[in-house]
Amino acid sequence: MRKKTNRKIWWAISIVVVLAAALAIWRGAIFMREEAQMPESASTGSTVEVPEGALSIVDEGATPDDDTDDLAAIQATLDRAAAEQVAVYIPPGNYRLSGILVIDGVELLGDGADQAILTSTNPENGSIDVEGDGAVLSGFAHVYETTVERGNGANDKNSITLRGATNFTIQGLKIDKSSTAGIFVGDESANGTIRGNSLQNTGADGIHITNGSSNVTVEENSVRKAGDDTIAVVSYEENSKTTQDITIRRNDVGYGSKARGISVVGGENVTIENNQIRDTEMAGIYISVEKEWDTRNVKNIVINENTIEHTGTRLGSEHPNILVYASQGIIDEVKFNGNTISNSVHGGIGVWGDGEIGNIYFDANKLENTKGLATNFKSGTIHSEGNTGF
Repeated sequence: MRKKTNRKIWWAISIVVVLAAALAIWRGAIFMREEAQMPESASTGSTVEVPEGALSIVDEGATPDDDTDDLAAIQATLDRAAAEQVAVYIPPGNYRLSGILVIDGVELLGDGADQAILTSTNPENGSIDVEGDGAVLSGFAHVYETTVERGNGANDKNSITLRGATNFTIQGLKIDKSSTAGIFVGDESANGTIRGNSLQNTGADGIHITNGSSNVTVEENSVRKAGDDTIAVVSYEENSKTTQDITIRRNDVGYGSKARGISVVGGENVTIENNQIRDTEMAGIYISVEKEWDTRNVKNIVINENTIEHTGTRLGSEHPNILVYASQGIIDEVKFNGNTISNSVHGGIGVWGDGEIGNIYFDANKLENTKGLATNFKSGTIHSEGNTGF
């Protein structure tokens, strides 16, 4: 009896070991799959390579992890770096800024967004302003200690403000809280890349490109809980140029954001592709000319292979997952190709408005699990081929 009992115990132990090993393998596979699906924006904790000869803000008088104001020391370091044409390094630690920091064509490099942190202490005056040619911001976090209401939307309350910058790179930053926009690209800024950043809790748009800016690529960013649109291309009639030649790809956005997902409200030659857009209060993708804000016409917009899911959640908004809307001006040559549009609250796709809407193309899109009308085409010349669920 004792031998049989021991044999049963060993069999039970063996089964438990095998099951535990199988569970560990399964969990590992799930983890690896989730890691593979994460946008590169999740890499904001990684370090960057600091060029030889870079100036350290600590060597110039900044002191981490205390209550002193480091603005003057960091600005002096940036000014010296601009004169000497070298980079600036942010060692690990939390540094406090009492006002606006100006970067004029300089590389500002940190030890990773979880290590090097710049904290703005004035919610009305905390932007990091980027000017000149060739600026690089990489590998640090910019957070606001407190915020105020968006109010007049002043750019001084943004997290990052591009003011006529050219050939710029904004990469691997963590932006947490701002009273207005997270990253604002204005004053005809041109030839820039905004890549792999993590933005959350902004008072206005997560990433806003406007004022005739051009040739900007926005890719592999994460935007959560934006106070307005997550990523927006905007052109106002008062601007001297139309915002144009913008590429928005492989971003993961929404998740409690207060307005639209990705929008073009006045602009030309914009490509929106391979983005994940979920849980926004208004349309996931919004293409518009607005009388309400006196925006410019829209032309040549390509929307390829995006996933738009459960957007337009705000009660009373009646925004479908995708909305093309003109209350003035002209929208023409807008092409939706191979998008997946699902789990709507107020309908799948809408095209309407009193403005002039020209050619709108839908090719090989998939529409599923729609509440309300699958499509609501009140305006425009609609071209539809190879779609499902329409």
